[in-house]
Amino acid sequence: MGKRRQQYHLEPDRGLLNDPNGLTYFKGKYYVFFQWNRFSKDHSYKEWGLFTSKDMIRWNFEGSALLPDQYCDKDGTYSGSGYVINDRLYLFYTGNTKKQGVRKSYQCMAVSDDGRKFLKLGSVLETPAEYTEHFRDPKVLGTENNGYYMLAGGQRKSGMGALAICHSDDGLNWKYAGMPAVTEKYEMIECPDLFKLGENYVLLYNPQSRDNEKDIPLDSFSAVKIIDFNEEKGTFSDSDLDQNYARMDQGFDFYAPQTFEDGSGRRILYAWMSRMDDAQEKIFAAGEPNIHCLTLPRELKVEDGRLLQKPVRELRQMLGEEVKAVRQEKPAAEAGEGFTAEYALRGRAFCMSIDTGKTDWSREFKIVFHGGESSLSYRPEDQLVIFTRKNWVTEKPESKECRINGFKNAEIWADRSSMEIFINSGKTVFTSRVWTEESAPKIEISGIPEEMQIEVHEIDKEIL
Repeated sequence: MGKRRQQYHLEPDRGLLNDPNGLTYFKGKYYVFFQWNRFSKDHSYKEWGLFTSKDMIRWNFEGSALLPDQYCDKDGTYSGSGYVINDRLYLFYTGNTKKQGVRKSYQCMAVSDDGRKFLKLGSVLETPAEYTEHFRDPKVLGTENNGYYMLAGGQRKSGMGALAICHSDDGLNWKYAGMPAVTEKYEMIECPDLFKLGENYVLLYNPQSRDNEKDIPLDSFSAVKIIDFNEEKGTFSDSDLDQNYARMDQGFDFYAPQTFEDGSGRRILYAWMSRMDDAQEKIFAAGEPNIHCLTLPRELKVEDGRLLQKPVRELRQMLGEEVKAVRQEKPAAEAGEGFTAEYALRGRAFCMSIDTGKTDWSREFKIVFHGGESSLSYRPEDQLVIFTRKNWVTEKPESKECRINGFKNAEIWADRSSMEIFINSGKTVFTSRVWTEESAPKIEISGIPEEMQIEVHEIDKEIL
């Protein structure tokens, strides 16, 4: 096992993983498909791989699920979604083809009765005339009274991005139904998702800057906005993708989130834990059998018009015994007000919870992980949370920061080479991969008040 291979995050045994696909709860099991290159640790080949689980804790790696082997997907089975219709699992995905370097995309469908053998049904939708062949990532949702909708990401003939919406009465036969939202800042919109959460509709999408002349991506991020969706007309209350959105994650490595509804009605999200460039990927993958993983599963809620993300409750089954801290008060001149604490760990995989007991926290504190591999700090004077890690290309520290409305609590899930930090009950999230050094695993905290409640649990390997 390599130094950076994770202990409890989903990743294949070899090759490169990227977007989560086809997320579904089907016949008592969770299905997590993913973009996969099983032959090498780059993006030269795409098929769908599959993980299954009955509890989101213990997973079975099922290997290949959809291969690029037909006229409509011969150059890649690209991203898409899953939906259960009449007790059958349908997968919707983008088939990528190229002829003499010219791209042609198809929106394709496959079906399964048992969740393991999939029958491809070919293309169900070609690219509408308003779009270029950068048209992909179909996400299907059902409505109460108007059949099914398929949301896809795309690029208009003008070279700027847009969403497309398609409709079906039965979920099987599809027609283009319009362009519900556009961007004038970004050349492409990828991996959209639309779902109802309580009384709200939530739209997830990924704006992408591209060099259209060279046909290469430059930069992208994941956005969320709360909208009204007209189920009869297939239209949005807000068609401007450049306004009224929030970034889904404040960290370094979060992209292409996708959601599904489980058997108890929860809305659960997975995302690809990477935004690495080519140089970062090359170094991070060196000496490893594979590269990239998915985030933890997160339950979504909307509160006061804002999306909250929290690790699903099942994950707490992985927690082992509590790690006790060595706690010592130091002089104010050396450490400022408050205590310092150190937690000696046996491994790098742990869960840490912090509760200040109030929202108007007025003291600066800092948490350093594993001798300085990464750190989290809070500056109350400007209500700024800062996550810092070592950049493994430049070998220099780099930081992401976010303003919050007071610090009340945090939940930190660490694996061998990642950090997922949920602040103020999931209102703010930092997701990042971390370069693993040889230092002994430990946590050091400075600036702790007596009333701050801290718990640290190592992840119990026997549970997985």
